[in-house]
Amino acid sequence: MRAHHVIRVVRVLTLIVFAAACGLLLHRLRRTPEQQELSHYVQVEIPSLFSVEQPIDERIARLNRAPGLKPEEARQLLVDDVIPRLLTLRKQAEGLQLHTDEAKRLNKEYLGVVDQLIDACRACVRVIDDPKLPDGAGLVLVRERFADVHRALESWEDDVRATCVRHRLAKPTSLPAQ
Repeated sequence: MRAHHVIRVVRVLTLIVFAAACGLLLHRLRRTPEQQELSHYVQVEIPSLFSVEQPIDERIARLNRAPGLKPEEARQLLVDDVIPRLLTLRKQAEGLQLHTDEAKRLNKEYLGVVDQLIDACRACVRVIDDPKLPDGAGLVLVRERFADVHRALESWEDDVRATCVRHRLAKPTSLPAQ
């Protein structure tokens, strides 16, 4: 008789633990609105923006190749092609319909990177147009601007990764041993 009560208690406890585990599993697997929008932003919007950004990067890389473009050709490439494409990219990024604070913050940071890139391209045009600016000083100025853009882009990418980790959308990466 006593064994029968023990078995019944064990069965009831097993059902309670199973139900609690199912409830916890459903809770952990259900995505919050922040997770849903971040997933959409990272999986859909960022690749869309990068597809527009890739031809821009290729054209900017042409400016660094040796032998370089003539100043008139470089200016025409920047003014007629790169800067209009950057403005289109900015308009596309600005037009994203984002509802959560995290996604809005990441997109605002991306817009800042695009603005820095536009300013760097405009600085190139100013250096090309200004005959008073010595070649060495102008080149240093332009390279500094593009280095700032590169650092800002890396910072944004790190921020995207950290935000995804914080919202349990990605696993933290281990840092290399130093």
